[in-house]
Order: sequence, then C-alpha cells, then structure tokens
Amino acid sequence: MYCMKRIFIGVTFLIPFLSQAQDSTKTVGLSEVTVTANLQSTEIRKTARNVTVITAQDIEKAPVKTLDGILQYALNVDVRSRAPLGVQADVSIRGGNFDQTLILVDGIKMNDPQTGHHSLNLPFPLSTIEKIEILQGGASRVFGPSAFSGVINIITKKNQPSQVNVGLAGGEYGLYQLNTSVGLTTEKQSTLVAAEKIHSDGYAHNTAFDRHNLYGRTALSLNKTTLALQGGFMDNQFGASNFYHPKFYNQYEQVKQYFVVAQADRQLTRQWYSNLTGSWRRHFDLYDFDNYRETKPASVNFHQTNVYNIEWRNRWTHAWGTTSFGAEWRRESIISNRLGDALAKPKAVPAFFGQKYTFGKDRDNVNVYLEHLKRWERLTLVAGTLFNINSQFGNEWYPGVDLSYTLTDRVNVYASANRAVRYPTFTEMYLNSSTVIADPNVQPEKAWSYEVGTKRFTAVDQLTLSAFYRQSSTAIDKIKRPDQAVPRIENIRNLNTFGVEVAYTLQISQVVNKPNYWLQRLTFNYAYISADQKQLNFQSFYTLNYLRHKLSLGANVRLAKNLTLDAWYTLKKREGDYQWDASTPPQPYATIHLVDTRLSWTQPKFRLFADVNNLINQTYYEHGFVQQPGRWLTGGISLTL
Repeated sequence: MYCMKRIFIGVTFLIPFLSQAQDSTKTVGLSEVTVTANLQSTEIRKTARNVTVITAQDIEKAPVKTLDGILQYALNVDVRSRAPLGVQADVSIRGGNFDQTLILVDGIKMNDPQTGHHSLNLPFPLSTIEKIEILQGGASRVFGPSAFSGVINIITKKNQPSQVNVGLAGGEYGLYQLNTSVGLTTEKQSTLVAAEKIHSDGYAHNTAFDRHNLYGRTALSLNKTTLALQGGFMDNQFGASNFYHPKFYNQYEQVKQYFVVAQADRQLTRQWYSNLTGSWRRHFDLYDFDNYRETKPASVNFHQTNVYNIEWRNRWTHAWGTTSFGAEWRRESIISNRLGDALAKPKAVPAFFGQKYTFGKDRDNVNVYLEHLKRWERLTLVAGTLFNINSQFGNEWYPGVDLSYTLTDRVNVYASANRAVRYPTFTEMYLNSSTVIADPNVQPEKAWSYEVGTKRFTAVDQLTLSAFYRQSSTAIDKIKRPDQAVPRIENIRNLNTFGVEVAYTLQISQVVNKPNYWLQRLTFNYAYISADQKQLNFQSFYTLNYLRHKLSLGANVRLAKNLTLDAWYTLKKREGDYQWDASTPPQPYATIHLVDTRLSWTQPKFRLFADVNNLINQTYYEHGFVQQPGRWLTGGISLTL
C-alpha cells in the first residue's frame, strides 16, 4: 500500500509540469474522439479512465491480420496465444485473467459462459472494424458482470460507401487468407456483408487450422428511429498440440459460433434517447484430448452454450446534466457431456451419432442501473450504481464514481473508484478431468478499483499517465499444490494489485512541420504491475501469471511517396512459472522480445503489403510449453472495386 501511495503522489507531482508545457496549438485529432466509457459518449480527453482507441487506420498500418494481433500492441493488454492468427488467444487487461475482460461488439456482450478461452471467437474480418475502444479497470456499474479488469468494445464499420473490398494474403507454413466485403448505402439504409477464410498447414506438429467467418449488418433510418439487424457465423478447426497438457501432441478442437442482434434506437424527444437491444449467441465447442474422435468418441468433450440478452438503455438530457438509466435480462445456458447437473433427458450431439449431452445448467442475471453526468465549466462528474440479481449468486450493488477536471485546454486530471464483479464460468464450477478439478461452490470475484491520472492532448502529441490499485476480496485461479496430483479451482482471498501506465504518441511530421518527413509518428506504451501475493508452495496457472512489465514501441516511417514502413517492438516479462510434470522443477517464464514489421505501398484503390512477424526469430512461450511460431513472412493485397 505504501508503494501505491508513492505512485499516486508521483502522478500528482507531474501534473503541474504537464500543464505548463509550452504549446500554442489547440487540442485536435484524437482528443475529439468520443468513447463509450460511460453510458453516454464522452471525449476521450475528458473521460475519467485510461481509455485506448485503436482506429481503422491504425489497424491498416499494423503488421497484423486478426484481432488478437492488433490488441498485442495496446497499452496494458495481455494477449496470451496458444496459437496465432485468431486460432486461440486469451486476452486480459491490467493483470487480470482471460475471464475478467468483457468483450463487446457494437456494445453487445459477446463473452461465453463456458470459458473465457472463447472470448475472441468473433466472426468478422479485421477490415470491417471501424475502431476498438479499450477501457481499463473495473466497470460493472456501467456494463454489469464480467467487466472486472477492463472492457474491449469493437465497433464495426457503418454507412460505408457502396463498394466491394477484396483482400488476399499468403505466406509461409501454407498460410492463405481470403476476405471480401460488400457495402450498399442509400439515403435511409446501409448494409455490409463480409466473409473470410484463413488456413495454415501449421508451423509445428498438429498446429494446422481452418477458420471461416461470415458477418452481416443492415440498418434502416425511419424519421427519428433507426432499426438495425446484425449477425455472424464462425467455424474454427485447429490442431491443439499440447495446448492443455505438455505431453499430449494430438489434441484437437473445433469451435463454432452463431449470433443475431436486433436493435431499435429512437429519439423520443429532444431530451430523451432510448435504445432497445435483443441478442442471441450460440457457441459449440468440441475438444479432443488425444485423437479420441475415431477410437473413443465418448471421451471427447462436447459443449453447447446459449446466451439470450435483452437490454433497454435510456439517456435523458436536462438542465441538471445527463441521466442514464436502464435494465438488462440475460440467460446463460449450457448443455454438455461434462459440465453442469445431470439432465432429466439427454440430448443428442449434432453430427456425432450416438453421443449425448447428459449435463446442463441455466442461470439468469437481471440488473437495473442509474448514472448521472454533470458538467461544470472545468469539472465533469459521473456517478452511478448497478443493482444486480443473479439466480446462482444472489443480489448486490455495484456503485462507482468518475471525476475529471480540466486544468487547461490541453490537460485534464482525473480520478475514479468503481466496484466490479465476475461470476465463475461453467468450466470453473463443473469441469473435472485429468488436468483440473472444479469447485461447484467457488465464489464470484469481487473488487474495488481505484485510478488517478492525467491526460495531455495537443496537435502534435498525446500523453496519458495513470496509476491504479485493485482490491480483490475474492479472485479465482487454477492452482497446483505440492500435495495434489491435479490442479484445482480455488478462490484467492484479498489479492491486491497495483500498477502504473504511460502511453505517449508523438507526430514527428507535425513537430518539424514537414508533412512528408521520413519519420511520421512514434508510439510508446509501458505498463508495470505488481501483486501483493506470490506463488509460495503452489503454482498459479492464470491469476498470478500477469505481465509485470510490458513495453510496446511503434514507428511509422515514410520511405517514399506511397511507401511506408511500420515497425513494432514488444517486450513482455511475465510473473509465474510452469512445469513439464510433477517430477521436474518449475521453470520461470523468460522475457519475450518481439519485432514485427509491415511494408505498405498504398494507392487510392489498392494496397500492397509485406509482413515479417517475430523478425528476430525468438523462441518463446506464452502458455507453459506451447511454443509460438518463429519468424513468419507473409504478404498480400487489398482492393476496392
């Protein structure tokens, strides 16, 4: 706690120097971007949170082809891949684990109640994303359960010109990627349909994969009402060599997802805006531990989850500020041959003759929330609470407050305090196997998150400096103790986490006042995290395997008129260790150094690119003994017709 106080004092001490920095330019560009950090949109520089915004232009320039790739460079975001290119990656924020980050698509919750390993199973090409908002810290008062350590909101492109886009990419290890999107926009309607296929023969034994995505969205504007319908399908089949056990190289997994979302927005009066959203998401998971599909199909894991969600949101603007209120109902269901309680009547597993879902579980979650925003000349105050009712875990309040103060037209300071909750997944409660023993009585994760920081936005640079402290009364982890043959799901009591974050972007071309200067932009992201509990006489698989240090450096270089080079260096120093088996000593995670580059030649109607990922060919591990690919060369073209 003493160390955290010193960090808070340090942040506060730097604020006067930031506000006195000489710059006669006005705040423009990124500072004008609005984000959904609250129930109402707010300029990023006025949000009382550390918020990262990744734009479509950022995605286009980066040496990435899938969502997990672009998140890798974001401030204090930990992407732990078992396989690259969206095959399987766990994403977490601020030292949390993969179950503690809420994933939204256009504000719609996409988390799977079976396990957070499925959080990034999203069925749309990277080219359909308009921007990504990453909200650091607990946010249950706004978004409900699962917004425990942070929120990632993926916003898809809308009102695109009537055109066809085609993308082709290929490279080593038999990789090819094909994607296309068709947009049609008129005065009152807009439609976007996109499809994608990604295939690789694999970079090592049993790492080949085939992924198919299909996504569509259409919207119709009628006077003061907008009606929208979107949906998608994803099918991903992949070799999972030693993913969950280091000695089994024939593991295999297949996941499928369907989702449909219907929305109605209406400006009821000049002061009152209302939104009604209904969604359905179905996810299939087939997991084969050792090539049992042909020999022992009863030993294969089969899971199907269904999530139904209805949410009503309102925003009322009046003389005393802006008040937001609403309610949400969510049902999470699973049928499985491993998870839940015994079904009265087993159900057939589709496409697997003779196999049955024999277990299942349903739970309901209802919440109501109220939030008020009040702006004075320099001060912005947002306060609210959410009352949550869960059929498994009871009722509780989750309040919070955000405070932002404008020192100058360039500098803001802020502070926030919010309470958060995350309910156990069905895997944590019910999966008993040779690799883990579940606990049906495991308690929800609950925490208070505190944050202070300052933001400086000008025409030439953007700086965010923040410090945070999270007090978790209960955390959930998979833990292996010396006297246990198999790891178990346990609650860790009173886990406190603190850290500091620095994000800085400098537009070099504007500093030297030369638009065609060779060095265009530099990006610096650094985060430091420490927890007050260590792995003493036990092994943590997730909660205490956080990144103590993460550094990302990016550079955009103009080589010629239409030729650019973008390069990223990422350093990761992870806490914790891993073991081959009980007879071998724990092995600490080695520091990771990654360099990725993209060379792009851009014309009005097409773009050519060449990527090199892991340029220095480092051997590295994100999870245990699951080795990641070495140097990987790819290239491609995108066309607009």
